[in-house]
Amino acid sequence: MVNPDEDFREGEEEAAEGVALFGITLSPQILAVVIAAAGLGASVYLALNFVKPLWEQRTTLRREIAEKEAQRSAQGDIVAQIEAAQIERDAAEEIQRDVLSMFASPESLDTLLFDLNQQVRQRNANLGPEEVRAKLVAEGCPNSVIENYADLERQVDGFFATAKLTRFEPVFPETSRQTNAAAITEDGYELVQDGSLGASADNQVKRQTYEVEMQGNFDQTRMILTQMEQLQPLLVVKNFQAELEDQTFLFDRNGILSGCQPETKINSSFTLQALLPLTQEELQQILQAQEEAEAEGEEAAQ
Repeated sequence: MVNPDEDFREGEEEAAEGVALFGITLSPQILAVVIAAAGLGASVYLALNFVKPLWEQRTTLRREIAEKEAQRSAQGDIVAQIEAAQIERDAAEEIQRDVLSMFASPESLDTLLFDLNQQVRQRNANLGPEEVRAKLVAEGCPNSVIENYADLERQVDGFFATAKLTRFEPVFPETSRQTNAAAITEDGYELVQDGSLGASADNQVKRQTYEVEMQGNFDQTRMILTQMEQLQPLLVVKNFQAELEDQTFLFDRNGILSGCQPETKINSSFTLQALLPLTQEELQQILQAQEEAEAEGEEAAQ
């Protein structure tokens, strides 16, 4: 009689010895290898069917990201170049505005006579009776001159020189058909073409010319010319001439009065040129005319 407990133990012993699979008994060691191989196979299968495409997709995405980063970097360089160009353009425009602001304008020429006359008058000191007496005392004039100053003032036509503008006339260029006649812009100014301001200024600026005469002593004349540089229009002084006016001398019983003489007056004359920039339309017209002249010259040469 077979003991059921023994059968159960025998089954445990057989199970401990191995497992029958498809008629083949697999020992625990072989079974472990099979399970490990099956796990490896499953891992390889999952890698081939799931992980590898994801990895390839990841690689592709990383490559695309790198390309996008490179494009963005390139775009960033372009943006930086555009911004730098805009900064340079703004700086150039500011310089241009500063340069153009130094030139004359039709509006500034309308007030040029007033502005210049104001500069001349500012050179005159306030010479009331007390100021005159103080100046005469400072120069060492005797009491006879101080007491009779009013009469002397009339006799010498001003003991102290008074700065004044005696002539200010605009000069209009000739418009004849002569070859040396000045070119006139549409607004009536003379186009600079004679090289008098340098070759680079030809066909780039226009001017209005004035004939100016003024009177004053040496310091007044010097200061007026200096202050003219601070006027808004860009001015050029040409053909400057200065002449001393005939002077009246004061004498006493001992001869000429030393250090007490009427101030020497200087009569100055010069040509004043106010320079104006050409407009963009005028520059374009001149450029077009030059190109047409060059084209005609080439056709004539052929």
